[in-house]
Amino acid sequence: MFDYVRSTTMRHLAEDRLAVLERLLSKQGSVGVSALARKLNVSEMTVRRDLDKLSARGAVARVHGGAVAQGRLSFGARLERGGRAKATAAAKLLPLVPSSGAIYLDGSTTVYQMVAQIGTRPGLIAATNNLDTFLALTRLPGVEPVLVGGALNRATDNFVGPMARRVLDGLAFDLALFSAYAIDPLIGPSEPAAEDAEIKSYVCGRTRRVALAVDAAKLGSRTSGAWSVPADATLATDLDPRDPRLDPYRTRFPEII
Repeated sequence: MFDYVRSTTMRHLAEDRLAVLERLLSKQGSVGVSALARKLNVSEMTVRRDLDKLSARGAVARVHGGAVAQGRLSFGARLERGGRAKATAAAKLLPLVPSSGAIYLDGSTTVYQMVAQIGTRPGLIAATNNLDTFLALTRLPGVEPVLVGGALNRATDNFVGPMARRVLDGLAFDLALFSAYAIDPLIGPSEPAAEDAEIKSYVCGRTRRVALAVDAAKLGSRTSGAWSVPADATLATDLDPRDPRLDPYRTRFPEII
């Protein structure tokens, strides 16, 4: 009898944890294993098992170090969020785009917002690891689009992994344009998917200049996949560059626009 009561209680506790996890994911969009273990006062192994159960139900997508709400990281879902703020931040990147040479555009919907504004630029090579961005680039007169293929990250719709890095090994850029899922004054930009963060860091090592566009809602947030930008990177947001909310970022980004 005791064993029956104990097993029933444990099963109910497990279901309660799953309900808590689903609520957190619905509210935050992503969760990390370590933070969840501390919050729920359970082991990280227990959290991983719970996330695996939710993944099997189709409720979440597992990413390195945690999980995201199913579909939240897809290109279409990201495109629906924060459109005006993203467009404002992205527009500030446009004057940085050279008339010729080679640029890289990441798979973010923020950078995607400015593609149509690039216009006619004969002699400009533009590479990206996102199919939607690539197709938008094909519509620009004079621009030579390059798709950085690889393994498809089905959570984010970006191409990643060793094959993508191999393509990048044959390219060098004058400018790389990025956004980020989160940006923290101490750790810098980060992504829920470590594979995406890895590609962004890799590109940073193959470009002369880096510019990052984020909307203000992402300031002060972080997630599991941190990536590094050069010390002379430019930060563009939808805020006035003098806004005090940007003060914690001024040592990391010498130019804020």
